[in-house]
Amino acid sequence: MRRKWTLLTICILALFVSACGGSTTGSGKFPTKNVEFVAAGSPGGGLDLFARAIDQAMTEAKLHDQPMIIKNMGGGGGNEAKAYINKQKDPHYLYAESNRIYVNKIVGTTNLGLDSVTPIARMITEYLVWAVRADSPYQSATEILDQLKNDPSSIEIGVGTIPSNDQMNVLRPAMAYGIDPTKVRIVAFKDGGDLMTQLLGGHIPVASTGLSETIEQVKAGNVRLLAISAPEPLSGDLADVPNWKSLGIDVSILHWRGVFAPPNVPQNVVDYWSGKFAELVKTDAWKAILDKYGWFDAFAGPEDFKKALDEEAQIYEDLLKDLGLAQ
Repeated sequence: MRRKWTLLTICILALFVSACGGSTTGSGKFPTKNVEFVAAGSPGGGLDLFARAIDQAMTEAKLHDQPMIIKNMGGGGGNEAKAYINKQKDPHYLYAESNRIYVNKIVGTTNLGLDSVTPIARMITEYLVWAVRADSPYQSATEILDQLKNDPSSIEIGVGTIPSNDQMNVLRPAMAYGIDPTKVRIVAFKDGGDLMTQLLGGHIPVASTGLSETIEQVKAGNVRLLAISAPEPLSGDLADVPNWKSLGIDVSILHWRGVFAPPNVPQNVVDYWSGKFAELVKTDAWKAILDKYGWFDAFAGPEDFKKALDEEAQIYEDLLKDLGLAQ
């Protein structure tokens, strides 16, 4: 009889601990198993590079408490990856994405918006470039814009996906140059990795894409950069690349990368990742990653990141409505 009472007491205590947050989805230990990090793009694209860079830097800085497994989900302008993350009930998932996180809902390609994920951290920003093959006849961005001004449909410009900042890096300079943006021929591909393949293969003459997705090809002598979306001229290897403002075009675009979790994850999970990433951005391993890819630090924790996202979403909604692209 005493043994039965002892077993009953243990069971009651176990239930009490679980109810009080002793599980991995409450206030208990996290993580307890592999973390799946979903990159909303194919291998070689900007989001793939970003996710793998985080994993690499965390490994070098010895910040991993459990292994991080990278899962690539390209296609659908990021919507397939977002839908996948949105349905996860287990908190052992992360998701790498750009401003498509809110833009896609604005243009009507998905009904999943900012409330469909949990913002964790904005990690970096990079800038967008206009890139051509090394043997391209085009020597400047203004040469292309002049041709587009005469005939807006005369040149196809490739982008990774639509909607995206790649697309804005075509439409906004075109508008500022007096070109009807609705007549510019923009060709969307699967993602940034696919876009670079198309450019190198000579299937498109110009690509608007992230700097990180071109930098290795630039170093290899396969690609030239005609313009960059930085607000100020850059130095070092990029000193010869004009920014839009230096070309007399009042446009600058930040192209940030951020980390998100599934919706409704427990606060202890948010706090865990926020602390880890705040620690990561201070490490030499992470600073070396920034130098390697030409990225710039833009760290913001969950609250600041969410506030910035809300503000950006409103700005882009107004802009896309003016262009007739918002639903």
